[in-house]
Amino acid sequence: MSETDEILETGFHGTEIQAAVLHVIDGRHRYVSLSERTLDLEEPMTEKYVKRYVSRCRSDMRTRQGSFTDTSLFGRETGRYFRHETTLPEYSSAVCRKLIDYFEQEEARSFEVLFADYRTDDVPYIAVILLEEQDTMTYSTNADNGTVQNTLSFGHTSLPSFTKPVSSFAVINQISQEILFVDEGKWKNGISLMKDILLEAEAGFSRKEVVETVKNITVEVAEEFDENPAILLGKVKNHIASAVNEGMPLNTETLVSEVFEEKPDMASAFRQKAYEKTLPAETELPKTSVRVSMKKQKVVTDTGIEISFPAEYADDDRFISFHEEADGTLTISVKQIGKLTNKL
Repeated sequence: MSETDEILETGFHGTEIQAAVLHVIDGRHRYVSLSERTLDLEEPMTEKYVKRYVSRCRSDMRTRQGSFTDTSLFGRETGRYFRHETTLPEYSSAVCRKLIDYFEQEEARSFEVLFADYRTDDVPYIAVILLEEQDTMTYSTNADNGTVQNTLSFGHTSLPSFTKPVSSFAVINQISQEILFVDEGKWKNGISLMKDILLEAEAGFSRKEVVETVKNITVEVAEEFDENPAILLGKVKNHIASAVNEGMPLNTETLVSEVFEEKPDMASAFRQKAYEKTLPAETELPKTSVRVSMKKQKVVTDTGIEISFPAEYADDDRFISFHEEADGTLTISVKQIGKLTNKL
């Protein structure tokens, strides 16, 4: 299946694109084209192209929480747009001025900037996605003196591939003005173009950092209280997966109450470490990414044996159990096996 066919076949449930606009900021050739009209979403390929990028941004575990500063132009213009005081082309053109200045004065690079106004569960969002132009080459055919010559033609540019990860984007809740953003572009002097130049925002934890911090704290608490980290991690992963499947955010207090229900000392230690690391009280996690990352728990013994098992089995000794022997060694029992299959 081609990349184009893949876009047409992809489903996007629960996301409704209201409007989208594409601007061109070509810093390398000093060319700027700010669109005065929105994209034609009646054209199926265009709509699905926009939806694909919006859906990828929403489900990205790299996203970092952010909030506009009091002086943010983007924040002010987002408020005006939400109040219907301006149109999407006008709003997006106004905030793009920051990018135009940057690419003209600081770093000559070329981007198409995609803005999308969309709804998820009736909540209005704005997505702004930087699509860096890619250098490409093609061929040309010449017929001279009765002979045909095919040659390479250089100096062409195109939008990035549909499958290429987006390195810089932001999603803004129009009501609360809460921000989720990613900026893994390599910008001059190590700045964050999305946070510092375009959004003018303050940054917090990323979703990935929250999950990794929770897992690290779990291991620290397990070791501190001489518990098995594999079992405790399995319980934590299972809790996170269950919460996300039910449409709930990762709530630190709820996790502590359920995982350490009968171990108040461990619960207290976890809360203290979470406080010291300034872990947010709640974090929205994308269901698709969490299902994959929380599905399995893997342990490696000092004898070189690796065991991977479903996270929900960590607290169910019908299938796997961990027993500490008198000599301090550990025995792992895998139970109710009907068939063994070699995995190459």
